[in-house]
Amino acid sequence: MKTKAKTADANPFSMLGDTLESAAESFEHAATNAQESAKRAAVVTRRALGSAIYQVCYGLSYGVVYGTVFLTELLPEQNTIRRGFVEGAEAALGARERAKAPARPSAPKAPKPAAEANGSKPAAKVKVPTAVRKAVKRRAEAFEAKT
Repeated sequence: MKTKAKTADANPFSMLGDTLESAAESFEHAATNAQESAKRAAVVTRRALGSAIYQVCYGLSYGVVYGTVFLTELLPEQNTIRRGFVEGAEAALGARERAKAPARPSAPKAPKPAAEANGSKPAAKVKVPTAVRKAVKRRAEAFEAKT
């Protein structure tokens, strides 16, 4: 009895093409999944880093303020260290309130003379006679007296 070896029906180049096609599809899916995974990892990392920074700042702030208040309460009222802590805290709160307050509007600036605006030399100052200065001064004093 003779046994015949079965030959493969598929062409080796055909099998190679199918394998390469399958590998290309796998790489395409992996690239898509990698981008989504990277985005998710970035969001999680950002959230974790933000939470860690918040906790460090909270702990630092709490420790400094609580420690200072605790130390202040332990010291006698006339102690210079206690007075320094209290006055420093009041000054800091006052500075913060001043920084929050809206700025006062400043007086409008006088327009530049036409000669200066054009870039040419400013005109020479005009001498005002003494009699005119005295008259203006009297009128200003009278105006201020009325208001």
